[in-house]
Order: sequence, then C-alpha cells, then structure tokens
Amino acid sequence: MKLPKALNEATAGAALKYHIKRALERSHSISKFSKNLELSVQKSHFSNNTLKIIEELNNGIKQASEEIKEKATKYEKALQELQKIDESKLTKEQQQVLKVFKGELDKGEIKKIDLNDLYILDQGTRHATTKKILVKQNGAESTGALTNDELINMSEAIKNGSVLLESFERLKNGFRYSYEWENDGVKLRLVVDDLNDGNKIFDFYSDRNFKDFRDARPQPSKAKDNGTQPITLDEPNPTPKPLNSQEDLLKTSENLNETTQNATKLSPLEQANAEKLAKLQREQEQSEQEFLKAKEQENKRKDALKKKLEHERGNAGNIESQTKIEVGEDIPTKTQEQLPKSRVRLNEREIYDLDYAIVKARDLKPSFSTGGTQKRTDMNEEQIKSIAENFEPKKILGSGGFEDLPIILHDGQVIAGNHRIQGMLNFTPKSRYIYEKAIKEYYQIDLKPDELLVRVPHQRLDNTEINNLAASSNQGRFNSESDHAIAVLSHYEAKLKELDQKLDADSIYSLKNIVAKNLNFDKATHPNVGDSNLALLMYNMPRTKTQGIELLNRWQKAFSNDIKSYEKVKKMFVDNAGSFHNLIHDMNFPNVSLNAYLSDIMDRSFANLKNYPSTSESLKDLSEKFYKTSSLDMFEKSDQATSDISEILGGAIARFARFDDPSKALFEALRSDNIKKGLKEFKIADVTKDMFNPDSKEFKDIDIYDFTHYLLMVNREPNENNPVLNRLVQAVKDMQKESEKGSKKQKLETPSEWGHNYSEFKNDGLGAINKLLETKKGFVAGAFYKEGLGDIDLVWGNKDYGLEHILKRRIESYIKKGLKPEFAEQRALNLVRMIPEAIEKGKVGRDTQGRLKIETKDILVALRDNWQGEPLKSRWVITGFEKKVGNIREQAKFIDPSLITKDGEHLASSLNSVEPNYTTKN
Repeated sequence: MKLPKALNEATAGAALKYHIKRALERSHSISKFSKNLELSVQKSHFSNNTLKIIEELNNGIKQASEEIKEKATKYEKALQELQKIDESKLTKEQQQVLKVFKGELDKGEIKKIDLNDLYILDQGTRHATTKKILVKQNGAESTGALTNDELINMSEAIKNGSVLLESFERLKNGFRYSYEWENDGVKLRLVVDDLNDGNKIFDFYSDRNFKDFRDARPQPSKAKDNGTQPITLDEPNPTPKPLNSQEDLLKTSENLNETTQNATKLSPLEQANAEKLAKLQREQEQSEQEFLKAKEQENKRKDALKKKLEHERGNAGNIESQTKIEVGEDIPTKTQEQLPKSRVRLNEREIYDLDYAIVKARDLKPSFSTGGTQKRTDMNEEQIKSIAENFEPKKILGSGGFEDLPIILHDGQVIAGNHRIQGMLNFTPKSRYIYEKAIKEYYQIDLKPDELLVRVPHQRLDNTEINNLAASSNQGRFNSESDHAIAVLSHYEAKLKELDQKLDADSIYSLKNIVAKNLNFDKATHPNVGDSNLALLMYNMPRTKTQGIELLNRWQKAFSNDIKSYEKVKKMFVDNAGSFHNLIHDMNFPNVSLNAYLSDIMDRSFANLKNYPSTSESLKDLSEKFYKTSSLDMFEKSDQATSDISEILGGAIARFARFDDPSKALFEALRSDNIKKGLKEFKIADVTKDMFNPDSKEFKDIDIYDFTHYLLMVNREPNENNPVLNRLVQAVKDMQKESEKGSKKQKLETPSEWGHNYSEFKNDGLGAINKLLETKKGFVAGAFYKEGLGDIDLVWGNKDYGLEHILKRRIESYIKKGLKPEFAEQRALNLVRMIPEAIEKGKVGRDTQGRLKIETKDILVALRDNWQGEPLKSRWVITGFEKKVGNIREQAKFIDPSLITKDGEHLASSLNSVEPNYTTKN
C-alpha cells in the first residue's frame, strides 16, 4: 500500500531526528558528529529532500567549524601580541584594557572606560580635559561637531555590543580592538584605537549604507509603491497594545496560530538554527542579569569596605614606599658611555638600567636617618670602618645588582650603598690606592683623587620608583628586624594594593600559604610565606607614636636575653596577618577592625610578656588602672581614648602568646564564626536585637569596645568567676559610654544647616563627593586641602546651594542641549567628580568683584569664607561651573554671599544666566 506523501515526510523527519540525536550522543567533537551522522543514515532509505537537508546540515557544521577555528587562530595571535607589549609604558586605562584581553578582568571594564570617554565629551568639541578623542565614520574623519545622537549611538554600540577578544591588534603607537553589535538586522562595528599618548580614535562601521550616523538601520526602497516612512532613533519603538477584549484575544490567538504554521514550513536545519538562536538569546539575557546583579553586590561590598577602611586602616605602605623625596639640582657627572649599562632587578616587571658615572666625592650625600632614600633604621659603623680601612675590591666591584658600586640620584642622594659611600669618603691612603687600582683594572678608568665611580639611573625615576629601589637595595642585607620589614613592604607593595578580598582558610597554616600565594608575582620563584605575611602585617599597621615598623627592632633588643619570647609574639602576629586582613573585609562587623590599633596592640603585647610573669598579673594591673580612672578625664582627648583601648586590647591579645600554639589560638579567636559564637555566648550581641532589651545589639552594630570585651572573655574556662576580669570588662563598658557621649557632643557642635559631618572622608575629596552622592545629606569638613588656603569643606546642601544644586543645574542644562536625562545625569556626575582635580591643579585667584576662586582651563570653583555672616575657619565652596569655550559670558558673576539668607535660600535674581553650580567645600 502506498502511504500519503505527507505521512512519508513526517516519518522521514522523525527518523532524521532520531539519527541526529544518536550521532550527537556518540560524538565528542564536531568532525566525529559529521562522520557518525553520515554512517548512521547510509543504511536508511531517505528521500532526496531529506538527504538534501542532511547535506546542508553537514555543510553548515563544516562552515561553522572553520569559522570557529579561524576565530581561535585570531585570538591566539592576539594573545601573542599581548605578550609583546611593555605594560610600564602604558597609561593606567590601557593597563586595565590589557587585563581584560588577558582574561584577568571582566569585559565590563573596557566598556566602562570607553563609555566614560564618550560621556565626558562636550557637544561641539572633541576633547575632555587633556585627552583628545577623534571620531571617524567608515574610516573617514567625521566633520563638524559631534552631535548628541552620534554620541548616543556610539554609546549604545558599546553598551549593547560584544567586545571581540580576537580583534586585539598591536599598533606602533598603541593598540586596537573593536565592538560588534547587530541592531535590527544591521551589523555595526565600533573600532577603538587606544594610543599611548592618552588619545583615542573611535571609528564607526556598518555592513549596509544608512542615511546618516543617527540612523544606522536600513532605509526603505525608493519605489513609488512603497508607502513606509524611514524609521529614526528619535521615534518611539512600537509596542503591542494591551488586550482589552475577547475579540483582541481571539485575533492574537489566530496570529499566533498563523505564525506557528509558518514556522512549521521551515526546514529542519532552519528550525534548529532558530531554536539555537532563541536559546542563546535567553542564555545571554540571563547571563547579563546575573552579571548586573553580581556587579551591584560587588559595588555595595566595595562601598561598605571603603567606609570601613577610612578610619581604621593604617597605611604603612604609603609611609615607606611613597615617602616624599625632595630631589635637588643635578650634581656634575661624567657618564661613561663606553661602558655597558649595569642593571638592577626588583622583580620580573621592574628592571632598571644604570649608567656608570664619575662624580666628585664632595657632592655625594649619604644618609643614615630613616626617611628619604634611607630605608634602614640602624647604621653599621663596623661596616663603614672596614670599607674605609681595609677595602676589598672583590666584595663590591663586579658583584652585580645592588651589591656592586653605589647607586645615586642625579642630585647626589644615595639610593643604594650609603655605608659603601661613607666608607669611601673615609678612605685611608692605603684603601684609596687599592680602590683606584681596582677601578683601573676593572673599568680602564683613571680617577682623580677627589673622584668616585658610581652608578646613576639611565632614566629619571619618579617618587615611587626611588622609594622602591632604595628599599629593595636592602633585601637580604638587613641590619635589623625593621630593615627587613621595610624591605619586604616595598617588595610586595604592588600586590598588597590588589589584595582586596577576604581570604578563606580553615587553618592558620592554610591562611599563611594563601597570603603568600596571593602576593607572589614572580612565577619563577616559590612564594615566601614569612616575608609575604610580614609585608601584609606591616601594610595594615599605622605609623603611630609606637612606630609600627620600628617597634620590631626595639623589642628585639629588649628581648636580647630571651629571644624565644620575642619570636613567639612576633610569629603570632605575622602568622595572623591574614586574620587582621580578613577582619577588615568581614562585613558581618562593619564597625570593627584592629588595624588602626595594630601597632599599639603589638607594642603592648611585647610589653605584657616582658613585664608580667602571667596573664593574671597583667589583667590585675590593667583593671586597677582603668577601673579607678575618671572616665571624664580619660576622654578629654581622643588620642588618649585610643591609647587606652589599645592597651587593653594588647593585654587581651598578649594572653594568646602564652598558649601552647599562640598563632593557632589567635587565628581561632579571630575567625568570623567564632566571633559570632562568642558575642552571643557572652551576651554582647546576637543575630537580632532582643525586643525586651533596648540596649541589645546585632552583630553588625558592635564596635571596638564590644570586640575588646569579646577578646577578654574568649578561650576561658566555662563559668570562670574572675573579679579582676569583671572589673576590667566594666571599665571597657564605661569607656564605650563616654565615647558615645563624645560622638553626640560633636554632632551638636556642627552647623544644623549642613547636617552630619562625615569626618572619615577628611582629605579625601573624591570619597567625600561619592559619600554625599550616596547619602544626599550632610557635609565633610576638610574634604579638600589647598596650599595657602587650608581646608575646604564640601556640603550636600539642597536645591539652592551645595552639591545638590550643582547637579540639578547641570542636569537641566544638559537636557536643554538635547541629551537624554540618563546621559545628562551621568555627565553631571562626571563633572562634579572633576572638582578634586580642579582644586589640586587649579590656580587660586579672585574674580572682578574680589571673590576667591580656584580655576583650571575647564573648571572654576568659587569659595566663600563665611556662613550667615559668621566667619569660618576655612572656606566654603559655593559655586563651581564648567567654563564655556567661546562664551562671551565666560567670566561669569558669582552669587553674592550677602544674598544668602538665614534659612539657606538665595535670591533668584542673583543668578547669572550661565547658571552657576553650587558645591560646598572648605
């Protein structure tokens, strides 16, 4: 019996699906799938149409495979190009872009940088601050001003497009990469040339001709019978009308049925491609949502962490490796061009070439006081004497690295070799003769009696490079514990700054090794656990009166007859560097970090072990001292309050040094879960507040006093009744009450019009701006500092003055110029974030009416020194606005301070037509 044609086709289709599924299950590669499918269908009697479909499928797979291989080859070449780039010559933004293509950062980082460059473009200009941005279209430079629509279309291509990893290409003066975006069937490509001089070129391409830059969609046919109108981005996108009746619903169902029937007419290959495309689109949308959610959570975490770090994190790293070094005038030098350059290596990324040079001995400036280019804390007189009286050439000449001839700055300051220089300046006639003879033999140079041969950096060094070279020169040649600490701090500084995540570990051994692994940047060497953990401890330790770094040297000498006790305390702190780091990043306790107290705690811990034979003796003294102390006197000075709580913290932590395994005991006490357990057990805090106790706290609300209470109680015998301990705990609670009173008193002293003072952002202008943008209230006293003026306050204000006023006026101005509200807001935010740079780099002057201003090429910030007629100790910024190039009103009038009334309002008539922006700074 002959079956109907439709039934035969349906049967063939089902069989084909079966064979495709079977081939897929048996295949582990694309080529294997094609082969298995071909073998599977050989025994089947398919119609010619079905065989044609199979052939099309195989051809499509082959083409896709070739495209994938081509893409992989391009990406492999791009990776090879990446390895050839010298990152030290790139700008900070270029380094970020490079990390994206290396897979170290998310692609969103590139988009953020490029979007920012577009957002800060002014209408009619192609530059922002010092950066020049050129716009091209299909390879040709765009003429005329950059329109708002052009700006919007380019930003849409960046936001919605894909960053093509295989598009990376190295140029002579930078590198190139591109975005690809398909919009309504039109493939668009935005090519970005990121140049080493800081400039950028955006080139916009399309696979079809389109009317202009604003309409990158295909245009309708010119045929007369075509009644459709061109679609532009200015028109709203059509959206389906709501279903208001059963008739609408019926029509919709009919349309769906018709669509479904049309879909069934597709070939199996077309259906498979359509389904695959739909699935990919769903997965992409889901992935984007997950990415945005994760990014939002990460931003919240970073904001919370920044707030936590402001008061509590010390920065010994900045003290040592960013010490400001004043470089004077160059001394006379005779560079020895005939000699090959010497070289010193800090790590695989930092290598410095050095020139040999002859200098006058009298021009050299060795130093033996900590600071500047001297990174040691002790002078070794025996070493100087040995060089001066018994010079041995083989110990210096030809040694290479830092051990060779001394390295100096161009002004004569000594980077490496202070002891060697001082010894040479003190040469006896015998040593001088040996020295000159050796220089002649090694370098074929005849020195005059008042000359020395030294090494000078081939390139001028910046402040950080000088500090890092000076500190690294002591690596492995430490005269003291402090020298060691300074050297490792400088060595690991770059990686320390990148360490901004909590380190999860279930043991002290694991934690130490995780720290070492995270800080190790030289893959050729094995991670140094001791040095890396010491560096992290020193980085988080502030330079207080106890001098975090120097205290190691001091206590090593104090324990000279009991070195085991010294090592026990030191090891406990160094091993737990990761624990202190984790406490910073533990957002379960946003108000707690030990870092601000760390040097004092360590100092007290050494003293405790040195001065007391047991923990009980130590606690007894602390209890008597603080329980009897008048809390009023104790809290007259905040420094004293910090010192007092540090002393008790030191006593609490010193107790762990007396355990069998001090490092492990302290690690367990500082683990997040154990802290929660202890807080709950000692009735200090809990997951939620006790509704019957108004003084109860949640974990997130505890402060340093609560944490001290916890450390005093943890790891004690159950139900221990210790009157001395109880009195000390009560003393801590009294300190806490006085501290809270002091905070309330401080709030009452601030101007009521300005609100709360976020003092943690003092001298952090950008942080202050971001904080006020977040809270939309309050102010920051001393958010900025300007030489000659002093502190500058920043106030949020309201719609009539302050930062809120700046944003309001600027957004309104941008919207009037045609920007969409969301872009207008973004540009306004970018503008206010330029205020710190304007204050830092701007010149102080007065306007035609004598009012004070700070002005750069693009930004002007106006200041006033009174509030409601009362003089301020510092100046308040009341106006800041973007200068309009070519505007005849460029020298705009300011609001007359006398027009600001008591309730903070100002007279509208005083506003200049330029629409000044208000900021508040002091």
